[in-house]
Amino acid sequence: MFKGLQEVIASVSDIARIARIFTHIANYRAVRLADAPREQWAAWRVPRSVMRIEQCLLVPPGQNKGAIRLVKFHGGRQRVMRSSAHTWDPGGIFDIDVYTRDARKVYRALQAAGWSAYGEPTDYSWGGFDVCEVVATGPDGLVIALIEPAKVPPGFQGFKGFTRAFNSAQIVSDYDRTLSFFTDKLAWQVFVDTQVHGAEEPGAEVLGIPRAFANNVLRRIGIVHPDGTNDGSLEPISMPELDGRDCSDHCVAPNLGWLSYRMPVADAAAYAGDLRKRKVELYAPLRRLRVAPYGELDVFSVRTPDGATIEFYSSVAQRRQV
Repeated sequence: MFKGLQEVIASVSDIARIARIFTHIANYRAVRLADAPREQWAAWRVPRSVMRIEQCLLVPPGQNKGAIRLVKFHGGRQRVMRSSAHTWDPGGIFDIDVYTRDARKVYRALQAAGWSAYGEPTDYSWGGFDVCEVVATGPDGLVIALIEPAKVPPGFQGFKGFTRAFNSAQIVSDYDRTLSFFTDKLAWQVFVDTQVHGAEEPGAEVLGIPRAFANNVLRRIGIVHPDGTNDGSLEPISMPELDGRDCSDHCVAPNLGWLSYRMPVADAAAYAGDLRKRKVELYAPLRRLRVAPYGELDVFSVRTPDGATIEFYSSVAQRRQV
């Protein structure tokens, strides 16, 4: 069974505006869905003032994972989760990472659609990878890291625009605490645990660190995954020497931005029980709800120490067949 990012959920103010980016530039397919059922309110702790949750699933070409779910909350007060945030400000979900064959070309297309970035596309080497990267910023606080690798990894061939979301970064205030949460509490494995110091990138252009400091600012970077791979992984990043503004409290529904991750597990009830034994507080308790297009699911969620929400689910139908 695939483990990792099945989808990343984005709370947006205009579904059509964001969907156009993914369909016209990324070559995704937009699947209009019925409104989220009322049970979803409790799962996301949505306030009673919300009257409707409109949704659309953006499906990457030839893939059944790494999708983007756009949701629009009708009613209720909203703000951008990571409002006016620098890359070193901790809290919530920072970005999604996608591969592209031409980061400069794709970024210029995003610029033409009104997006910007923390810096220009830049070539650099890190962790054994040679890449060109730009971290693009768009409406509603959405951030997408466009990564052009010297060699596209297996499993990502035959795409146009950009690939599915294969990784997602979180800016964290205490790197060791976050890594311990993933490894000791969630029982995940580490794929990368490193630091960057004495090198400008990823820094000045990629992360927007002022150039006078970019070479010397410490950047601690990890990649974690249930099975220790880089396929559907999460990436805690810390810049402890820069005093960031904590955005964690705002990274909740119905605010705007990257809202949560959805990750499949073999048995959500069993995994929730394991986490409780390891003293993990559930953000939303286990409940059964219908999630299009997956059907009836058992779902619960947790929050990382810096307020990134991870939803774990298992299919009721598949469990009955076992």
